[in-house]
Amino acid sequence: MSYHPLANDTGGTADDRRVEADRILKIFRDTNLDAEDLSETEARFVAEQIDHPERPVSPKQLFWLRDIKDRYL
Repeated sequence: MSYHPLANDTGGTADDRRVEADRILKIFRDTNLDAEDLSETEARFVAEQIDHPERPVSPKQLFWLRDIKDRYL
């Protein structure tokens, strides 16, 4: 798995990472990117780990979410 080219950018604080993850999820929704467009693993990752506003987002998770955004949008 490759990581986003800005892999040294951890996304800041836990709150900053959550805000960025929510922003990326909004982009997915606004562009009608849904689970059917993603690989099974990517769709499961987004649905089970990221699409829960109450959960923190780790730097590694944010890197992967950025990669998904860059790959499909």
